[in-house]
Amino acid sequence: MTFTIDKKEYDETKLEGKSKVAFNNVQVLLNEKNDLMHRLEKNKILSEHYSEVLKKNLTNGEDKK
Repeated sequence: MTFTIDKKEYDETKLEGKSKVAFNNVQVLLNEKNDLMHRLEKNKILSEHYSEVLKKNLTNGEDKK
């Protein structure tokens, strides 16, 4: 498998030592970033949905305290 850094391709299978650890850490961090972005998008969608549900169930602008 190849990967690109600064527009230059490298072969992952040829990495050793610190380079291999660094590559694995970058992969883990990218996966975590993607997961967080997915969770943020899900949060946005659900927040909008529940805000709409709330608006539809309010009575003529009256707020009960």
